[in-house]
Amino acid sequence: MNYRDEMVKQFKDEACSILDFWSNYKDEAFGGFYSYSSFTGEINPQAEKGVLLHSRILWAFSRGYNVLKEKKYLDLAKLCYDFLKDVCYDHEFGGVYWSVSYDGKVLDSQKHIYNQGFFIYALSEYYLASGDAKALELALNVFRLCEDHAFDEVYGGYRESFDRYFKPIENTLVCDTAEGVLAEKSMNTHLHIMEAYTKLYEASHDENVYKKLYGLTKLILEKIVNADGHYGLFFTRDWRCASKDISFGHDIEGTWLMDKAASQIKDAEFVKNLKEKTLKMAEVTVGQALDYDGAVFSEFRSGHLLDADRIWWVQAESMVGFMNAFEKSGNLTFLKHALDCFKIIVSQLKDSVNDEWFWKVNRYGIPYEDKPKVEPWKCPYHNTRACLEMYLRLMAVDCEQLIEF
Repeated sequence: MNYRDEMVKQFKDEACSILDFWSNYKDEAFGGFYSYSSFTGEINPQAEKGVLLHSRILWAFSRGYNVLKEKKYLDLAKLCYDFLKDVCYDHEFGGVYWSVSYDGKVLDSQKHIYNQGFFIYALSEYYLASGDAKALELALNVFRLCEDHAFDEVYGGYRESFDRYFKPIENTLVCDTAEGVLAEKSMNTHLHIMEAYTKLYEASHDENVYKKLYGLTKLILEKIVNADGHYGLFFTRDWRCASKDISFGHDIEGTWLMDKAASQIKDAEFVKNLKEKTLKMAEVTVGQALDYDGAVFSEFRSGHLLDADRIWWVQAESMVGFMNAFEKSGNLTFLKHALDCFKIIVSQLKDSVNDEWFWKVNRYGIPYEDKPKVEPWKCPYHNTRACLEMYLRLMAVDCEQLIEF
């Protein structure tokens, strides 16, 4: 077996390991999946169930089936889909809630657009896995809800935070309130609406979805990507930036998500310009965000405080972002950086005792034991997606290019 094939196998095996870990979290009594376990994996069966987490679980099992073709993953996706549509979806006013209790009672009825976007994303992937037309119809219904209630006709983009009845409320769920930032619009929400619409268009080929995807991708390039190769993070309604922080993880994640959106866009000149800018962003990440061993720093706060912890999703997204930059540029240095991230993941973030990945470790690989293994934001989305992306992308690499760095 050559080195390329060995790496392909490692990524396939790691994706299966993550998915198999999450298969043990299905709640046979009340449906869905348990949504909290401690650092060492002790499950709390009565913990709040995050709807965002369930959308990400649905996406992970659906994507796992679509890539690996193992029926057990489709069966688990169906279990999660049923819970989302029957328990987490508001059948009176539309959209999904933010959270429900362990036994399915609504706890937080907010209709955040970030959450709706992941629901659309998951339903679209599930439709591609199952062929269930009702899942695609539901995804398109929620797309129309987002456009009807959240699209900002005056300034473009999306207003983000709503109550159950789609009346605007303060945007506390995705803003950095601990740092005093409370803004109407965020990079993170817009990036993931773009991701959701990319997958929805792939699934539906609906022209209205295409128009909105194209418009949103243009807006991100014009309003959110800065000239210095970073994303602005938080914005007023009229797109004045409200934060000086840099998120290296989002910068590099966004490079490949924007390129993925561009793959659906038919404007060749726009796509060329976008890919040039995302390559520059990847170069900036390499120049500013790499630690001594190739790990990617998380954040640079207010121009002076660097967060050097190794966070699970940052290393996962950096790996794919660097791989994507290598594919575009042919620059083997990006391939080296992608594989360096994988070495960090395997040697430091992967929990060899209790499975899955730690939330984060410090700069020297020591995990933070106060961080849970599972909670509403700690999910199988980033790491499953990264492993499956690397599995697929490495299969297209010439064996001669993939040398052991």
